[in-house]
Amino acid sequence: MDQKGIYIAGSDMNAGKTTFSLGLISWLEEHLEYGVSFMKPLGQKTTLLDGESVSEDTFLVNTSLGLDIPQEYTAPFAMSSGISEKFLAEGHPADIEKKIKKAYDHLRSISDIVVVEGTGHPGVGSVFNLCNASVASILNIPVLMVLNAGIGRTIDRFTLCQSLFHDRNIPLLGVVINRVRESKMDKVRKYLDPWFSERGIPVFGYIPYVNSFAKPSIGMLGRELGVETLISCKKNLDIPIEGFIAGFGSKHEIISDISDSPEGALLLSSKRHEVIDAIVARRLSGNLEKGPGAIVLCGKSSESESYIADACNKLDIPLYRSLKSAGDSVSALNRRIFKIEPGESVKISEIVRTVKNNVDIERMVEAMKYSEGEQKKTRERPMTRLKSWISRIFNRR
Repeated sequence: MDQKGIYIAGSDMNAGKTTFSLGLISWLEEHLEYGVSFMKPLGQKTTLLDGESVSEDTFLVNTSLGLDIPQEYTAPFAMSSGISEKFLAEGHPADIEKKIKKAYDHLRSISDIVVVEGTGHPGVGSVFNLCNASVASILNIPVLMVLNAGIGRTIDRFTLCQSLFHDRNIPLLGVVINRVRESKMDKVRKYLDPWFSERGIPVFGYIPYVNSFAKPSIGMLGRELGVETLISCKKNLDIPIEGFIAGFGSKHEIISDISDSPEGALLLSSKRHEVIDAIVARRLSGNLEKGPGAIVLCGKSSESESYIADACNKLDIPLYRSLKSAGDSVSALNRRIFKIEPGESVKISEIVRTVKNNVDIERMVEAMKYSEGEQKKTRERPMTRLKSWISRIFNRR
């Protein structure tokens, strides 16, 4: 088993693999002499960069942590739209496995450890005969599984997902439980700790649910709604918005919603000037202490837009205009799952800090030195001896 690589698998599509990888890589970069490499062998979501299609997750990790790894190594195969149908019709592209192995071997040669992030749940990629477990087997590396928090559901998903790796004799280092509500943290630990302990599976950490991680930044919201013009905004565009408020009710109902969710973005028809007037009056009078986090005027612009912009500037409320109707805007956001973007420095810094503070990465790395079939014991070591045993684990050049 190659102890210079670790495969980060998730129980679901949005279990938090990339979030965990950001914190893990940041920690490893601080403690390893030759640094860390990152790759996502099977990328699902891509974006255009300088006319070239690149994997969103690898671009995020590379950019945010300054890894500077060429796309051919960090994202050797992208599962673009239509490629599944092409495979089923024409057969298996013979070079996928070779590309993945070649990329991994290169990254392995230039760094102390390669963090390999899986795609979706462990079965994703099966259409290419390359599910997550198959890729981990090809690379011959152990697995760390990130699980969405719960109790029965977490155990059920783990049992289902772990079976794919077990069938291929891929060692499981342990698990990390993600998105645990603070109010349920003690209860979740009470039941999951003994369940995993009885099966010899280390739980390396419980990452708390942080509401802002799942919320769009002001800039993301604007792009999603096809914002035509940013009318006024004094705030940093990577500040997260705490959800959104559908401005469909009476002005009194909308004001009440803003009071309840002052960091939310108000999606409002551009014709509803009475709501803007009410917000301005309440803010100036002190009856509404703060909020909304932003205002998006939906639909065609009006002649009175300039006074609205002036008022929002004075109240420090970011103001956008979208050509979409308020109804279409609300529908678009309801369907959207917002993920981290490279420019969201505030959110990324908080993610890294949260992972480091809540996951025992030192113990996890120590567990990697145990070969397949051996009991995975855990014991604490002083941080001053960290580099020496990491050196032995990875057998550096």
